[in-house]
Amino acid sequence: MKKALALIMAAALAGTSLAGCGGKAEEKTPDTKPAESAAENGGTAQAEGTSEWPAIGSADSPVEVKVMIKDVFPDEEDVQLLREAINEKMAAHGQYVDLQFLEPPAGSYATAVPIAMMNGDAEADLIYFQGGDLALAQQGLFEDLNPYVEKSTFVKSIMTDVNKTRMANYPYLIWLAPSRIQIPAMRKDWAEQLDSYEKLIADPTVDNYYNLFKEMKDKGLVEYAFTADGSTARLDSIFNQAFGVTGTIVKEDGKWIFSKESQAEKNKLEFYAKLYKDGLLDPAYLTDTWDTMEQKFYEGKTGVIAGTLSSTQIYDNKMQSVNGEESELIILPPAKGVAQGYRAEDVTKEERGFVMNVDSENKDAAWAVLEFMASPEGRILDKVGIEGKHYTIEDNKIVFTDRWPEWWARFWDTTNNFDPQDPSLAQPVLTTVGQSAFDNLEKYLVQDVNILIPEEMTPQWDAMTGYYNEYSADIVRGVKSIDAFSEMKTKWEEAGGTEFESLLTEELGNP
Repeated sequence: MKKALALIMAAALAGTSLAGCGGKAEEKTPDTKPAESAAENGGTAQAEGTSEWPAIGSADSPVEVKVMIKDVFPDEEDVQLLREAINEKMAAHGQYVDLQFLEPPAGSYATAVPIAMMNGDAEADLIYFQGGDLALAQQGLFEDLNPYVEKSTFVKSIMTDVNKTRMANYPYLIWLAPSRIQIPAMRKDWAEQLDSYEKLIADPTVDNYYNLFKEMKDKGLVEYAFTADGSTARLDSIFNQAFGVTGTIVKEDGKWIFSKESQAEKNKLEFYAKLYKDGLLDPAYLTDTWDTMEQKFYEGKTGVIAGTLSSTQIYDNKMQSVNGEESELIILPPAKGVAQGYRAEDVTKEERGFVMNVDSENKDAAWAVLEFMASPEGRILDKVGIEGKHYTIEDNKIVFTDRWPEWWARFWDTTNNFDPQDPSLAQPVLTTVGQSAFDNLEKYLVQDVNILIPEEMTPQWDAMTGYYNEYSADIVRGVKSIDAFSEMKTKWEEAGGTEFESLLTEELGNP
């Protein structure tokens, strides 16, 4: 762990990106089914007076717990109501806390929060981080959360295998939320007009995906089948595994290499270049911003979009509001070939989440808040909102009000094991397309175990990445032929790729 942590911190100080280790192409997608527990499926798990609810403070002397979360402001009505509800419901279990939400520092959250903590200005017990945590962990500013997780009842019950792996690799940051891997979707009414759609669903090969893209353009449904917001990452979520780009690091010619220089990557870029040449990939995919990409989809200029689970639900709601109920979205599977799955998910560490301030004097109370919010009661509060405002109870069922779409989870956004029984949900929190996306994520999730770039090798890594970005963009847009990939690979290796061979073998073992 010391060695891995040293790599993590070195990378943080250098400001580099993560680079990851992928599994073999023939490996099956890891099982990511929810963990079994006493609180499975949102059971009531009433445990007052047991170890599940350790005593915290007293009615006369509650323990103050300060929490800082992005976009959660203490003067907002919903936040005040949430605070009061948490304090009241925890007190009913003999856990007396005085929860206080702190105003986040001004400026970019991802930059301002690490600076505030570095300067000793972040006095919160729990702090949500969205980047910038690595260097602070190196300085010993965060509490190791694994002992708390191990003793937990409710947090443990809603963790997935991905969560567990990330916590084992980096025990300072915890985040229980849906995967952020992009999932492809399209309009159902358009799919019904395409002969290629049923063939794709029956056998989602790369060729059948191409045929779907081409038919929707040939029939005049769209200007382009697909666009993106600055890179091919959204396309990669559909096609990486099919071409054999099974992770950030793959085996080739008897050694570990970064997949960006692999034959599989070359084959994939050649396919993307065909999409571009044939007018199926929007030429503006490199320059469009996310909102432009989405607007083109709503306006029918593009036919397939790839977004996260939460984004997909938003896309579906807005698409129907703009084009009617018949335009509801349907989820598409990833392409299959060498393997099948969405773009591999990094499990080296969480990219965002809660840390516990190592200087906190109220660590047990702070963890009790996170644990309560993972309990059945806490999850109804977190996922559904405030009773009387965002939902009502009718015939022992939770009925959403028209204010419910305004609510969002401040702690744990995951739907894992969320199935309240007493009262139960009158309708699920996931829409039809959201549930379909969730099911596909579970079925096609691939874990990508990463390494991090040592500080002394960051100049090489930056140069290598620069060459890849330049050549891949030119190849896809037809500025350079696919033969230029060999030139890119030579420059990649000269810039540092060859030097990484021994590091990869050291970290991953002999291929």
